[in-house]
Amino acid sequence: MSDEKNIESVRSRLANLLEQIESVDPEKLTVEDIDRYINLLNEMEEKLNQ
Repeated sequence: MSDEKNIESVRSRLANLLEQIESVDPEKLTVEDIDRYINLLNEMEEKLNQ
């Protein structure tokens, strides 16, 4: 995958993640949810470092 496509893919995934985070009810947020968000961010970071 080209660098440009890689960056666009990460941007898209980040935008989706931010939408999810903004829409979550803080009262219903669990540790598992936070772990999932952190894992997604780590995956995006790894993809950018490739």
